[in-house]
Amino acid sequence: MKKDLRARRRMPTANLTSSIRVSKGLLKSIWEDARPKDFTLYGMCLKTNRAFNTDDKITLSLALEMDMGVIEVEQLTARVVRINKLVGFYEYGVEFDKAIVQNTSDSTTRNMMRIENFLEKQDALLARIEQKTA
Repeated sequence: MKKDLRARRRMPTANLTSSIRVSKGLLKSIWEDARPKDFTLYGMCLKTNRAFNTDDKITLSLALEMDMGVIEVEQLTARVVRINKLVGFYEYGVEFDKAIVQNTSDSTTRNMMRIENFLEKQDALLARIEQKTA
């Protein structure tokens, strides 16, 4: 199954922003920015200076800014599946909770599908523009 997920085409994330919830003590948590690198309905790659381990569960918030508004996904659960330590920060491959992704009637999943569709269209438009200028 993992090979199938990695084989799925990943979309660049020009207008997508993300945050990770980080615990600060027993009852307090804060949101830290994380820079998305690519996105699919099943997972994403993001960069942050926060250290996590493989199989850690994290909570994400996503926002895609468009001219006509913002698509937001809040409290999205994901599992860290890949870690790449770079100079000064970490790059993580995360897999979203399968129960959320497979429930297409859920508003969270529908918003994630809208984000993926928008990024696909944006990528196709950029490819056509590059092809015409080349």
